Amino acid sequence: MKLRRQVKQPGWYEIMSQCPICGNKGWCAIDQDQTVVHCMRVPSDDFFDSIVGRQYRHYLDPDRKNKTTVEILQNNSVEKKNDSHLNRVYRALISEMPLSGFHLDHLRNDRYLTDDVIRVREYRTMPGPDRYKIAKNVWKRLGEQGDLLGVPGFYVEEGRYGPYWTMAGGSGLMFPFRSITNEITGWQIRVDKPPLELDMKGAIKGEILEELEPDKNGKRIAKCKVQLADRELEVTLTEKDKKICTSKLGQFVFSIKLKQGQRYWWWSSGSKDNGSSIGGPIPYHFTLPSPCLPYWKTGETPEELFDCSEVWVTEGALKADKGADALLKPFFGLPGVGAYPLILEPLKKLGCKHVVFAFDADVVTTPEVERALELCAEFFAKNTDMSLSLAMWDLSLGKGIDDLTDNGYIPQVTKILE
Repeated sequence: MKLRRQVKQPGWYEIMSQCPICGNKGWCAIDQDQTVVHCMRVPSDDFFDSIVGRQYRHYLDPDRKNKTTVEILQNNSVEKKNDSHLNRVYRALISEMPLSGFHLDHLRNDRYLTDDVIRVREYRTMPGPDRYKIAKNVWKRLGEQGDLLGVPGFYVEEGRYGPYWTMAGGSGLMFPFRSITNEITGWQIRVDKPPLELDMKGAIKGEILEELEPDKNGKRIAKCKVQLADRELEVTLTEKDKKICTSKLGQFVFSIKLKQGQRYWWWSSGSKDNGSSIGGPIPYHFTLPSPCLPYWKTGETPEELFDCSEVWVTEGALKADKGADALLKPFFGLPGVGAYPLILEPLKKLGCKHVVFAFDADVVTTPEVERALELCAEFFAKNTDMSLSLAMWDLSLGKGIDDLTDNGYIPQVTKILE
């Protein structure tokens, strides 16, 4: 298990590998004795509410502690700077970093955005090589190298001729996250090549040794090491092809499938020297219809520019951007469906009276999402007098609010809290 010390929570570690409770990476934490896990995904009767959502306590068997190899990752990061400083640096970054033709075509042809919308929304491309050149141009714009300190995404690398500033993260399409005062406080990257993962069930363990050339249909292939109960062997797996093993009696033994992992990642450098984590707190994204953006002054809330008495909420920056343009409503894009506490105070500052949640159409069929919505209604009922509604539609019309509106439909809105 790979752990990273949490600076603001002494005695607790962020789980950088798979969480022993939910099996996912990110969000979850474990105490220094390895007996308690704060899991964000698997419910329990013991929980507490944090700024990023409800965290469930799970208690591990103390006897399994000695059976788990632990690697403590060195943390030489620094505390994240305030929103005003982040905005200053990130806007300088926008001036130095273009949008690639590949990503421009994706936004035009796959996301159905016009060139004017793409321009005012300021999407960018995280390049592959020579990132240090962009970092250098950014700090030169700002005046001092030290201006990059405490800004998630930037960090110091040790080079042949000494240390230098550069940028972390996978290559991909970048989406800015804006506050209610139009300050850019963070970025997410839609990576071009998500990491491969093994989806395993049953009596089997495995790891990916190396990725090979894709097949003629573009499916990714990897050489893997598989540990069975009585032997270890190397196998070559093709993406999405699931291998299932049964006993002679037809009973399930194990299954294994190669799949693409997480595509959206925070642009962060918390594991790097002089880098900074995106957390403390994690950014939310607030947006208006794109024609309003040129008139929205940085540092000011937009109530006088646009009616914010009703605000819509979805998951993700791009869905929020597209929802705002399609429905002509202000939108919040949450970093996750359980991160609704992040927007309580911003909603109050906007003078919002009615909140409409527009999560994906599987909200009523996915237990985790349905549970998050129930907790959200409970949270708002205790902490505000705003009314809440749920935007719903049939899954056949589109999964997300962006898909729905792209297909020419609008959702049905039903009150869930007066």
